[in-house]
Amino acid sequence: MSPLPKIDANIILKLPLWQRVLILGVIWLIIGGLFYYFLYSDKLAESSALSAKLEGLKNDSAKKQNLAGDLPKFKKEKEDLDNQLKQALAQLPNEKEIANLLQSISDAAKASRLDILTFKPGKETPKGFYAEVTIDMKVEGGYASLVSFFEKVADLPRIVNINGLTITSGKEVRGDIMLSASFAATTFKFLAQAEAPQGKK
Repeated sequence: MSPLPKIDANIILKLPLWQRVLILGVIWLIIGGLFYYFLYSDKLAESSALSAKLEGLKNDSAKKQNLAGDLPKFKKEKEDLDNQLKQALAQLPNEKEIANLLQSISDAAKASRLDILTFKPGKETPKGFYAEVTIDMKVEGGYASLVSFFEKVADLPRIVNINGLTITSGKEVRGDIMLSASFAATTFKFLAQAEAPQGKK
């Protein structure tokens, strides 16, 4: 390997001023390029990565602060939903109350002066945490009595839906046309955890 050529400083000093300035500029460019390549570029990349990470941490912190600020609102919404659930469950009778509800429907028909021709509770149909209980009914009486019965059923504290209503007219009794009404009265029974079908939420 041949030794590096020696540079005589006197030769450079004898050069015109513009050439000395040019050589000095080239030397500074070489030194600056080496500094940028070996030191500054790595530090610049590291600084960019740290800046991006810091920005991400700031965004996460802002999101968490917003969530923390909304926490009282979320708690209030949860309490409202819990209260609504309790009110809804209060309208779903359990096993002990279903017999009383059936009796209340029967009493409503009698109080409205309807003759109960059919009163047949059907099979329960599970629907998750509750079950549908359908009662096939056929009653007979005047129009006013029929309207009074439906009003009494609507005023019951439990949910009772009237479906498949069919009304036919019959004979006249004391100036009042007797109507026969067939329908399904559907109510809902709350199922305890053990009663609910497996696999359903």
